Formats: sequence, structure tokens, C-alpha cells
Amino acid sequence: MSKSFRLADVERTSPSTSQHLTTTDWKLCLICQEDKTETLTKPDQSKRKDIGSGYSSLAENLVKFSELGELPGSFHLERLDDGHGIEAAMVAHGAKYHQTCRLQYNNTKLQRAQKRALKKECESDEEQAACKRTRLHSRSLSTEKKVPENCFFCEQPAGADSLRKAATFQMDKRVRACATLLGDTELLGRLSGGDMIALDAQYHPRCLIGLYNRTRKAQSTGSQDTKQERAMSAVVFAELVLYIEETRQDEETAPVFRLADLVQLYQSRMEQLGVQLDTRVHSTRLKQRLLAQFPDMRAHTKGRDILMAFEEDVGAALAKACELDSDSDAVHLAHAAQIVRRHMFGEAKPFTGFPEVCQEESVPPLLLALVSMILEGPSIKEQMADTNPAAIATAQILKFNSIKHKRTRGTTSSTSVRHSVAQETPLPISIGMMLHAHTRKKELVDRLSHLGLSQFPNKII
Repeated sequence: MSKSFRLADVERTSPSTSQHLTTTDWKLCLICQEDKTETLTKPDQSKRKDIGSGYSSLAENLVKFSELGELPGSFHLERLDDGHGIEAAMVAHGAKYHQTCRLQYNNTKLQRAQKRALKKECESDEEQAACKRTRLHSRSLSTEKKVPENCFFCEQPAGADSLRKAATFQMDKRVRACATLLGDTELLGRLSGGDMIALDAQYHPRCLIGLYNRTRKAQSTGSQDTKQERAMSAVVFAELVLYIEETRQDEETAPVFRLADLVQLYQSRMEQLGVQLDTRVHSTRLKQRLLAQFPDMRAHTKGRDILMAFEEDVGAALAKACELDSDSDAVHLAHAAQIVRRHMFGEAKPFTGFPEVCQEESVPPLLLALVSMILEGPSIKEQMADTNPAAIATAQILKFNSIKHKRTRGTTSSTSVRHSVAQETPLPISIGMMLHAHTRKKELVDRLSHLGLSQFPNKII
């Protein structure tokens, strides 16, 4: 069968040749515009407070790459600008990018591109040797290459003020420090091409003085914030010390403080007082301040936690821990007995006959569970599917012989037990009736009744 032929629609089969060059699909990577398996990164999902910093640095680097002619021919930078700037468009559309694509336009790649451009410019003018000499001796630079006489800071021509040349490395170092403190990305971008002497930088004296004044103002503002933060820190620390002292005054309990809880309390109180902490509270320094404030306090490591307790309470804790084998078991048994007795007397059901499930319903479930765990073990894997008959019988005997208070007659205690009607269970009654029906001997029933295994003879005869 012969195939039919048709003209291929180029615009439909290869959208990257037309659409991707003029418009941007913000759901894809803003750089490569391709749907890859690599995860997309979005700066506004970062935990950093300066969310726009990722967009800002990327936008500036793309512009500089475009000026150097280092962008690929298929990458038109105009498609990222909606009329208000590239950075504004990225923030508005919540732009995403692949990390591999982002690394192609980082600061390191930009510096290398600027160096390549500078090298090409020198080679094209056949002044490579002169360019090498300018890096060592800026004043002996050949006048064959005309340097634009613009201010390095304001990028304006000399005008009425004369321009001065950068002559010392100390000045370059100070200008870099000022630009870093102020966060001036444009100035840092110009400085990334090399030192000011090698760049043959010229400047207005008023521009340099203005840079120094802005830096001094920023430093004074930061120092004031630091002083305020230190003052608030002292107040919060005093409140924390007062809280520990008040907790320590309780004579019935020995306080043990977890360092993580104290750090959280300290940090939340600082935020309540209006202090914005850029980093989390240093827990080790806070611990050292507390130990210096309380000489009798000791810090003990328990896994990942640090527990802080006073030395006078450590001895009592060790003594109590050593007495676990002798006293703690007896205390637990006493508590267990109280719990089971409360259920036995609180869920009392009088004996009304012998229905099909009268034995299971005559004892409380908690008592039956305790007896089953004693007989078969407490592990859930060792429990039987059906309740053990021995456990049901033992639980009935325990409930049948349980009394709220022990009775005495005169000076001597009675050996007999008066069973409450509400505590009667089917097993003792059925044992007494069965023995009397088969043997007709009152003595056997009487003997078993004294052992707590059957009902009194006068109740069944």
C-alpha cells in the first residue's frame, strides 16, 4: 500500500524555533524552556528572608552576560521582560529554573566571561603585553589604548570636577568592603573584573567620600541595633534566671530543665520584645551563661538532649534510682491492686442464674486481663485467641473472696469470710451444689467454703 504524503507543519512540530524565542512559559525553566526530569527550583520556596535575592542576582547576571555577548543565540533576553524589568517579571510570575541551568550564569562564570572579554579586547588591539604591564604598573600603561574618562562610581564624565586615578591597593580593599556592607551589586559587578588599579579606575572625590559616608551611616545603624539587642538579651536572660529560681523554690519537686526548652523560651521572649533574630539562639552560649549564674547547676547529656539540674537534687535522684529493685516493684503492685479492686467493686453484678456466658460476664474485663497476663505472659503475641478457662475460674475466685474491709470479732480476728451477695460468681456456687449433689456430705462443702472455693453450706442446702 502506497503512503500518502503531506507537507510538515514546521511551526507545530518545532515550537522552540518561534514561540520560545519571543514568549516565556513560566511553568517551565525560564532559561532552557524544556521539560526535563530535573526538579525545578523556586526562590520564594526558600527559608531565607530575602526571597528576591535569587531573582535579583540571576537577572543582573543575565544582563551582564548579554552585554558581553555570552548568551546563546537562541536565548533572547527580551522575552523575560514584561516592561517593568526582568527581576520584576520573575517575581510576578514566580519563575522557576533548573539548578544546572542556573549554574551556567553564576558569578564565577560571569567573572570568567569578563576576563575572556578583556583578553580578547587586548589581543584585538595587539596590546596584550601592555595589558599585562598595567596589572603591575598602572601608571606606566600605554597611552595607545584610550580609556573612557568616566567616574568608576557614578559612571559620569569628569565635568567640572577632575577625575583621580586609583593608585593604592588599600583603596581597592576598602571600596570592596564598603560595597559588600552596603550590598551594592552594581559596584561589586564592576569590581569583579579585577582590582581598581588594573582596571585603571578613575573617580570623583565626592563620589568616593559619599561611598564612605553611606558605609559609616550603615555601620552606626547596625551598631545601634546591636546595642539594643544586647540590652534586650540581658533583660530576657534576667527573666529566665528568675523563672529558674522560682521553680527551684518548690520544695515538693526537684526541677530538671531541658536546654532546648529554655532556648525556645528565651527566643520567644526576645521576639515578643520586638527583637528580630537573624539566626537561632546559640544554645551552648546560653548554657554557659546559666552555669555561670548558678554555680551549683550541672548539665548532663541524655542522647541528643541536655538536662540541667541542681547538684543538691542529683544525689536524691541517684538514691531513688538505686532503690528501684527494692521499693518500686512493691509500689507498682500496690497501685495495680488498687486499680483492680476499684473495678471489682465498681462493676459488681449480682448472681442471677447460669446463662451461657455467665462466667465471663461475672468478672470485670480488667481483672480477667490481669489474670490472663499472669498466667500466659504480658506479650500480645503470647495471648490466646480465646480466654483461658483457668483464667476465668481464677478471676471468679478472686472476686468471690474479695472484701472491702477486714472484720474482727473482739480481740481475735475471724478466719471466716462473709461473702457479699454482689460479689457472688457462678463457679463457687456450682462447685458447692455439685459436691453436695454427688456426695451428700456437708463436711466437704464446708471445708471448701473455708478455703474460698465454694459457697456456704446453708446457702446451697
